[in-house]
Amino acid sequence: MPLSVFVTRLGLRVLAGADLLSTKVRWVHVSELADPTRYLQGDELLLLAGTDLRPERSAEYVDRVKAAGVAALGFGVTPIFDRVPAPLVAACRERVLPLLEVPPSVSFEACAELLYGELLTSQTSEITRLTAAHRALIRAVTGPSPITRTLELLAAHTGGWALLTDRVRRRDWSGGDPRLDGDVRAALDRACASTRPTSAMMSSADQRVMVQSVAGPLPSGYALAVGAPVVAGVTDRALTTMAASLLGLLIPGPVDQWPAHQVGRAALSLALDPGSSRWIRRAAEVFGLDDPGVHWRVLCARSGGDARLGDLATLLGSPFVDRDGEVCTALLPGNAPLDRITGDLSRAGWLAGISTPHPAERLGAAYEEALRSLRAAGFEGRSVVSGAEMDGLAGVMDMERLRAYADDRFAPLRESRPHDAADLLATLRVWLRHNGHWDRTADDLGVHRNTVRHRIGQVEGALGCRLADADTRMELYLALRAIEEL
Repeated sequence: MPLSVFVTRLGLRVLAGADLLSTKVRWVHVSELADPTRYLQGDELLLLAGTDLRPERSAEYVDRVKAAGVAALGFGVTPIFDRVPAPLVAACRERVLPLLEVPPSVSFEACAELLYGELLTSQTSEITRLTAAHRALIRAVTGPSPITRTLELLAAHTGGWALLTDRVRRRDWSGGDPRLDGDVRAALDRACASTRPTSAMMSSADQRVMVQSVAGPLPSGYALAVGAPVVAGVTDRALTTMAASLLGLLIPGPVDQWPAHQVGRAALSLALDPGSSRWIRRAAEVFGLDDPGVHWRVLCARSGGDARLGDLATLLGSPFVDRDGEVCTALLPGNAPLDRITGDLSRAGWLAGISTPHPAERLGAAYEEALRSLRAAGFEGRSVVSGAEMDGLAGVMDMERLRAYADDRFAPLRESRPHDAADLLATLRVWLRHNGHWDRTADDLGVHRNTVRHRIGQVEGALGCRLADADTRMELYLALRAIEEL
């Protein structure tokens, strides 16, 4: 609270810094040490009676406490000094540090109690204000036009403006008159791109802006900015955080963009012909995708966990998804943000193959292309976009021919040892991945190293090969990857 409150409420006399009574005091501290700076944190009203003060060294004392960030000195007269030492008054005036005379009728404890009481009253007022604001927010989000009404409430509460941006649909809602400079726009970009809670505060000459990511229907793409002409207090920040949470529940999901009757027609088409790639052509008709100037991508994906089609639709921002066994298929706009989509899929445990953009009449070809990319993705261990540069052999190999080769190569083993072929191939795969290291293979499989040696010998006998040969090991490893992933 300002120094002026101490002066007016306690009747303290101002001996220096009469023009600095607006200086804010964070704490009241009492110390008679000649050098109390190690016990100070700044913005204190430092009280002393001069027990250890040597008046002739007042200048040094004032220099020390001012450097420590003390807001003001309060000197209690009697019983040590009958009046504030003149050298101390002179030093405070010369160094522009407020100095208050505390009369015998005012105890140091009274100064502390005054500060504590004012702080408690202020906190109670803020709690009351926050509670009232929370009630208003609840009314706003449950009434008509909830997003706009919530932003208008935020703008009114802070005396500034509020903006909610939805980069998924490229749409904004606002309350007040948003003022977005380059720094604010950059902060919004970062918040929208992040899939984790993100916030930032920035200042300019005439406004302070809070930016916070919003957890909307998709993992990223939403942010809230609130600007005001003053520094945001605890209540403003708490209200902004609560508003961001509520707005995340109000943002409509991507599926809401599609008319219900069109989704229903597409679903009926799937039900009548499940598992058929013709649904893609049907999707073009149902969703009006046959514009010759518009191109589309097909995505095929597999999940390592128990994921649902609805989860995939939410991640992609597309309602049109289908499942055929382990493979899910979806339709995406040609300009879909692939980096974000593949990142979101990876974090959610999906592996995907994505076609290049195709016109609607070529969606059948796009579907086959996406399947090939998914096979390559299984080989690479990451999602693959067709036409993009791929690392490793998967980008140059014919994956279908590799699978056919694998089936032929391991046919003798399956025929001669039908009951333990799976165990032998699993042992071979782990052994090859560990570059023929017996102990590491045994540890991974949970068997004795001699068991590994015996199984590898059985593989060599069944396949008629020598695994000491590097070319043979490479061929068998590629064939195993084809069986495992494709």
